Amino acid sequence: MAWKNKPSNFALEVVKNADDHLKKIVGETLQRVIVLSPVMDGEFRASHKVTLDSPQNTYEKSFDISGNETLREGLQIASTAKIGGLVYVQTLSPYGLALENGHSQQAPNGVYALSFRYVCEKYR
Repeated sequence: MAWKNKPSNFALEVVKNADDHLKKIVGETLQRVIVLSPVMDGEFRASHKVTLDSPQNTYEKSFDISGNETLREGLQIASTAKIGGLVYVQTLSPYGLALENGHSQQAPNGVYALSFRYVCEKYR
């Protein structure tokens, strides 16, 4: 009986599948954060960043009302993520903490915690 796939390739396939799953989860988390973000001028939506291995330490003020550019940039970075590495989805917006704590009629229950819970439940 011949192997359809070589057993020696099994580990490589598992790692590739894990990398793909990681990228999918990061993308969904970022998309959820962007969609749940309150929109006034697009500053908060633009503040969400994806970084690998270390968090971002500086706030870069920009605007993205639709969130499309923020999502595109984040997905581009997430596409290089590898299983076992650290991936950060974060905001350094000066009013991010207030929004997360419900100080917005558009997001009374926050943004990040809801996104995290949603993705955790989806991939249980």
